[in-house]
Amino acid sequence: MNKTQAEIDDAIARMKNNSATQDDMNFFIGCAEFAVWLPKALTEKDISIKNLRRALCGESNGKKNRKKKNNKNDDKNTDLSKNEYTTSSENNEQPTNPSPEQNQNSNVVDLKTAKSKKPGHGRMGYDVYTNANKVFIPHDTLKAGDFCPEKCGGKLYLFSPGHVIRIIGNSFATITEYSVETLRCALCNTLFNADLPDGVSKTEKYDHKFKAQLAIQKYYAGMPFYRQENIQAMLGFPLPDSTQFDLVEQVADCAYPIIGALEKIAANGTLSHYDDTGAKILSVIADNRANPDKKRTGMFTTGILSKTNDNQKIALFYTGTKHAGENITALLQYRNKEKEKIVLMCDALASNTPKSLQDIIIECNCLSHGFRKFRDLLEYYPDICLHVIRALGVVYENDEKTYSMTEYARLHFHRRHSKLIMKKLQKWLKKQINKKLVEPNGHLGGAVKYMLKHWDKLTRFLTVAGAPIDNNIVERSLKIAIRNRKNAMFYKTLHGATVGNILTSLIETARLSSINPVDYLVALQENKSAVHKNPVDWVPWAYQKTLENMRLNQLNIAA
Repeated sequence: MNKTQAEIDDAIARMKNNSATQDDMNFFIGCAEFAVWLPKALTEKDISIKNLRRALCGESNGKKNRKKKNNKNDDKNTDLSKNEYTTSSENNEQPTNPSPEQNQNSNVVDLKTAKSKKPGHGRMGYDVYTNANKVFIPHDTLKAGDFCPEKCGGKLYLFSPGHVIRIIGNSFATITEYSVETLRCALCNTLFNADLPDGVSKTEKYDHKFKAQLAIQKYYAGMPFYRQENIQAMLGFPLPDSTQFDLVEQVADCAYPIIGALEKIAANGTLSHYDDTGAKILSVIADNRANPDKKRTGMFTTGILSKTNDNQKIALFYTGTKHAGENITALLQYRNKEKEKIVLMCDALASNTPKSLQDIIIECNCLSHGFRKFRDLLEYYPDICLHVIRALGVVYENDEKTYSMTEYARLHFHRRHSKLIMKKLQKWLKKQINKKLVEPNGHLGGAVKYMLKHWDKLTRFLTVAGAPIDNNIVERSLKIAIRNRKNAMFYKTLHGATVGNILTSLIETARLSSINPVDYLVALQENKSAVHKNPVDWVPWAYQKTLENMRLNQLNIAA
């Protein structure tokens, strides 16, 4: 309803004189409803703009922004440390009585006790350098059994040696030029060449270790071939990016049968995490443009992280037009039908659900996704979001205490310490919707409804032994593919994506198995025929034993 300022003034005057008409009443009721609606609409719009900014620019982690955000939370009395769900009995904390000295100096803070460093900080010991060359330096004048030079009458014996670490920089590749002396007969013109040293071949220009390092630089560190080409040129050994791809393709050709072996082992494991991230493949983009009626135009990189029956971890990556649900369905085709159900962890997207395999799977959803929905809205709805964040924070603290427990001990611990918290939280969330304390169609209402809709799958860690609490582990592994995408931007063809999938899967699986990926890829190249014959013997955690068995067999044959 459009009114001029004069008409509004007249209506206000009639209202003050108790002579307002029905038209005036409708106008003022509309104004009141608009006044209630407008702040909510502006908040929702602000949230949408913030989400758009985060999608375009990423979430800032700068100190200035963190300080500003902390100040806002302080002003609104949103102290996360005040958690109604945390009690001393739940955390097994005993109250301590302060000493008289502490009472007298209550304002003095001991920094050593106030903020303890996490394990792993500080200087590293000599034993962390597992690939170091070992050099023993004997004493130049003394040996065990000699009398003490201090003339005390004692004899010397071997003691724990001291250790000095020396790290020397080397070029990424060592290039050797062999000038082969050549003689020619003056009468018959026959050429006589000097023999090359052992291990040097005229046909093999690049050694296995160099190829392995190229693969790791590209498919783990995320350094594009063109960037490696520029760096190599600066260091004096120019290598075209096309040649680099040919070299890593040779590595993948030696190793691709192992992917099939890993798939079968992973499919028959106990747990699989999986998720998607975006990808770009130029050949698929060109095909989409040539065929605008295609139903499937998206491109994805699916990461699958599986735990085997003997607690080995397997990382598998698939880049193409299939999403995570289709890739996990294809993987589980290898599962033995007689085995018990496998636990699957993913986010709650419909495309992640393997609908045809419901009889052999136990689905879990990522609680961290629900947590982040409320964390992102904390600035706009601090009271409600803090309530959820505090409750889930206690559950995550409980989960950290279970890392060294068995699956059943962990399940019992969560039932004892986390079940009641989650039950109270579910009841509280239902109250927010049923009593219309939140706008159901707004962002906050969406976060609440997300939690309630997927509650059973989000809380599977309370009912199933071995069920994880979130999907963070595979999201961390997917950062390898994201890093490569951000730097290289795209794959040219599906074949190039397949090469990347093979090498990324093997490198990450080796890392998860605490295996040196360079040594592993070198071994695969040196034993290509054996790898293709029995790939299961060459999975990352088994290849060293296979090499040892081969060495013993050779010794027995020689004997």
